[in-house]
Amino acid sequence: MRRSKSIPNVERDGSHLPQTAYAAAKFAVKGFTEALITDLRINAPHIKCSVVMPGHIGTSIPLNTRKVQSGNQADAMDATQLAQARARFASMGRNATAMSDDDILQRVAERERRFLEEAPTSAAEAATIILNGVKADQWRILVGPDAHKIDELVRRSPEHAYDVDFFEQLAREVGWRLPT
Repeated sequence: MRRSKSIPNVERDGSHLPQTAYAAAKFAVKGFTEALITDLRINAPHIKCSVVMPGHIGTSIPLNTRKVQSGNQADAMDATQLAQARARFASMGRNATAMSDDDILQRVAERERRFLEEAPTSAAEAATIILNGVKADQWRILVGPDAHKIDELVRRSPEHAYDVDFFEQLAREVGWRLPT
């Protein structure tokens, strides 16, 4: 990945986090669905499918992921989850040893709250967009204003889609607040 400028805080955005497994899974589903569209048209024209490409949807994924990864289904963090969060902060370049347990708890809770409450599209809105797209027989359904902006920017300048500046421009244009 080409970096067009240095960003001292590595926690700033997703362009500084490993994305290989996530991207491989997404591209596999997208490619499979697009191939299935042709196969179904030929072999089962009464069956349709759609590729859904969402932006940031307000869900409890961070909270639920934390619970699943630790095996603790309570909302309150236990010692294992606290240690995992501290290790995650350290892996992002933060001096996690200088952070108190309360600092860690507050940052995790704030991230989980923001992911749910400050998303440009709620889960209910996403469901409506998806169902309306399926009803309209759309094979490609973009969900949320940020998904439309990502699509527009990538199509306009595909050779720069993995540059840090690209991500920062996207974040500015869609109103994503990056951690500081």
